[in-house]
Amino acid sequence: QVGDIEFAMFNAYLYLMMSFISGQSLVELEMELDVFGKRMVEYKQMTASNMVLVIHCVVSNLITTKDCLSLIASQNEERESMLAHAIEANSYSFICHIYIFGGIEAYIFGKYESAASMVQKRKE
Repeated sequence: QVGDIEFAMFNAYLYLMMSFISGQSLVELEMELDVFGKRMVEYKQMTASNMVLVIHCVVSNLITTKDCLSLIASQNEERESMLAHAIEANSYSFICHIYIFGGIEAYIFGKYESAASMVQKRKE
């Protein structure tokens, strides 16, 4: 049964990731991220939960950011905190995920040098 739960949560993560990439309404996606993220924690599926957390942060930032410098600074702190956790856990997939979605977010906000930097860091 453990494998079934793990497989189900991984598929939920893939569904959420593809929903983001395919352009689902961010407000609807944020609600689904909340529901699935809580379920993943409930079932102790922390790898999937961490991946969903990255997407959730990007979606939340896209919904709320209005070029407010203090908000952008707190978002960078949040990303750095997730990155430190990923490095501590030695989770290369989590690290790559942070850089990939951080790059997408930076590109959407027109921060092209930052986006290119994140993609380059992912390669390292």
